[in-house]
Amino acid sequence: MGYKIFSIIFILCGLFVMWFAVFGKKKEIKEIGSGISTNFIDVILMMIYRLLPSIVRKILLFALGLVISIGFTYIFFSL
Repeated sequence: MGYKIFSIIFILCGLFVMWFAVFGKKKEIKEIGSGISTNFIDVILMMIYRLLPSIVRKILLFALGLVISIGFTYIFFSL
């Protein structure tokens, strides 16, 4: 039962990320970030994300939301 609730929460998070990628403003999408980087890999990923044009950021955010939704939908129906 716990996995089902956990999966539903993350499916909704994935749908929100996809909605934000499609309908979010350019300024809001540019400001998305983890804040202070805690390790070197996070620094590199944030530098790459900041250098990309906004359309590529939107595509990456949509793909991330899609992967989250599909992955947790699979978990929801397999357990």
